[in-house]
Amino acid sequence: MSTQIALTGLKAAQADISNTSHNIANVGTTGFQRSRVEFGDLFSTSPMANPRTQIGSGTKLLATQRIFEQGAVTTTGNAFDLALEGPGFFALQGGETGGRAYSRAGAFNLDPSGRVIDSSGDFLLGFPVAQNGTPLSRDPAAMRPIQIASQTGAARATSTVELDLNFPASGQGRQATVPSAVGFNPGDPTSYAYSTPMSILDADGQPVDAIAYFVKTAEPSATSTDSTFEVQLSYQGSAMTPPATPPELTFDAFGTMTGGFGPMTFTSLSGPLTMDFTGSQMSNDAFSVRNFEQDGETKRSLSNLEIANDGVVWATYGTQEAIAIGQVGLANFANPNGLKQIGNATFVETSESGQPDIGQGGASGFGSIRSGALESSNVDLTAELVHLITAQRNYQASAKALETSSSLSQTIMNMRT
Repeated sequence: MSTQIALTGLKAAQADISNTSHNIANVGTTGFQRSRVEFGDLFSTSPMANPRTQIGSGTKLLATQRIFEQGAVTTTGNAFDLALEGPGFFALQGGETGGRAYSRAGAFNLDPSGRVIDSSGDFLLGFPVAQNGTPLSRDPAAMRPIQIASQTGAARATSTVELDLNFPASGQGRQATVPSAVGFNPGDPTSYAYSTPMSILDADGQPVDAIAYFVKTAEPSATSTDSTFEVQLSYQGSAMTPPATPPELTFDAFGTMTGGFGPMTFTSLSGPLTMDFTGSQMSNDAFSVRNFEQDGETKRSLSNLEIANDGVVWATYGTQEAIAIGQVGLANFANPNGLKQIGNATFVETSESGQPDIGQGGASGFGSIRSGALESSNVDLTAELVHLITAQRNYQASAKALETSSSLSQTIMNMRT
């Protein structure tokens, strides 16, 4: 009997050592929650047993209790690293059953499709929201993997350009004669007075080369104080077809534009391009572009990402204002110790844990979400090492009890012989 009692002590001490070693091994695991083993004593009872002379039968492992305490939060600077400050778990799509799983480990990143995943490839779940951050649903069934597009918007070719220029009041730029004796030729700088490149977009939103040329056709004389420039365009090295009405800009003696108002539409194989020079002037300053605007659009790339304390994910594309694309969902349980651990600091619900209570960061019963930080393991290494020494002594004591019991049994056997 004493041998069996000593064996239960050995098994209990071994379980304690194994659990403590597991805690120590995960001291660097993000979001890890330490555990402890709980034991109960064994008694063999019968209706005829005398309670005053009962002797116990050893010990047994009752449960492994997880200690859900806040771990230290360390700053990482990575927007996809999330730390929970307070109770709750991140809700994930994946886990042992392919269903939902729960974890406090918030080291997330993006997969090739832009979905937010953890190191195991499980998707971070969130609620749908409007672009201003207003929640569209709090129904747990509406939770979906949070997906962040790398680009947004649709590409559109430039169809209109607004160009506000300043022309010098005197001189003819590079042009050899006024009017030009050789006719306009984009390859001959002496055939035009001034030129300026224009940054416009093709149908795919990609920049293409376009140049506006200005050929001086008239300058102030005894009969007129006006200066006139003919407009020519080239698109990817080829001259564009001008409109039927000669595209000319006219300025009076005061530098005010008196002709050339309204759109001028040029055409090429890629389509029409409408120019508007309203606002241009002539002065004593050098030729310059005072303002340039074009209506083409390119796909806007993700330029910034922020995750608020309530879990709303704000994405900025290009220079536009940030838009909300989802809200991180959190879960909590009436009995977190009833959760089943499946590795990687991840759990799945069981009948003992109960159904999850779903909510968002900062709500009642849930901690706040801190972006750019991670929750470390809540293992106290010093305390675990001290406990390991205690467990080792318990093991040695049980081994000594087993040795003593074996020695007594051997003595009895020797007496019989």
